Amino acid sequence: MKKLLALILTSILIVSCFAVASAEAPAARKVFFTNAFFTAPFCAPLNAQAMATAAENNIELTIVDGQADASVQLDQIKTAIDQGYDGIIYFPADAAGSITIVNTLNESGIAYAIIDSKVDASVAETIPVFAGPDNVEMGRVAGRACVEQIGENAKVVCLMGSAGTDPATNRQKGFEEIISQYPGIEILAAQNVDGWDPAIAMSIMQDYITRFGDEIEFLFTHDDGIFQGAQQAIAAAGLTGKIKAVSTGANNVGVAAIKSGELYGSVLHSAKEEGQLGVEAVIAVMDGEIKNGDQEWFKCMSPLVTLENVAEWEGWGW
Repeated sequence: MKKLLALILTSILIVSCFAVASAEAPAARKVFFTNAFFTAPFCAPLNAQAMATAAENNIELTIVDGQADASVQLDQIKTAIDQGYDGIIYFPADAAGSITIVNTLNESGIAYAIIDSKVDASVAETIPVFAGPDNVEMGRVAGRACVEQIGENAKVVCLMGSAGTDPATNRQKGFEEIISQYPGIEILAAQNVDGWDPAIAMSIMQDYITRFGDEIEFLFTHDDGIFQGAQQAIAAAGLTGKIKAVSTGANNVGVAAIKSGELYGSVLHSAKEEGQLGVEAVIAVMDGEIKNGDQEWFKCMSPLVTLENVAEWEGWGW
């Protein structure tokens, strides 16, 4: 009888411990993340940090390739909604394509966060939260660096990001906002680089050098990979050191160019920070701290990284 009683008490204790453990470890919430540029170098560390931050917060995160196509992303998001995900992170392929997607998300009632690139202005006021950089401010920082380097009288060329993307549009907007204050600074040419492709950037820079030659005194690029391609053309023309440059990203490529003296500085856009903020943003919406229409901004830092402070910021990029 004593053995039976001991067995019963042991069983009750096990069940009680299991119940306590279950109460302390709630089921993981499921979040779906469609990343528009899954294969872009920037997105690998972004995805990795998003996964790490999700794991730290008991989030089961699924990341898929949006294939740089809004129609693909719309189908992915509709499927995620049907499958009962608790939250969605949406990295828009382009602003125009975001309209239908944001409307779909709003109608579904699901918690969601926008990451990296802003949505179309027509639906911007309906979103709960955006996690990413202030691309206009990044352009302003680059513009101020341009003036610091070349003064108030110079001729400039620009290599912009992929057409139609928020970074390409707004980094240039911020840059020109500063440059326009100095009538002596002339932008000789500005061209988009399809797919942010360094090879295309090299070809455009070769054309700039052919057209303008020694007139070019300063280069602004929207991405360190774009700068890398442009620098190959500059080196081939024997103009290294003669054309001063500022870029954006402060990734490993940019940091190496800063250390070598080929690049004066690069405005930080941290892939790791953005991946972390994206997950934290959607958690805030799932927790009810942020609701549709609040337009909260989980903003990335954007310091200018130069040789003077590169040791402080190295590793923050990608």
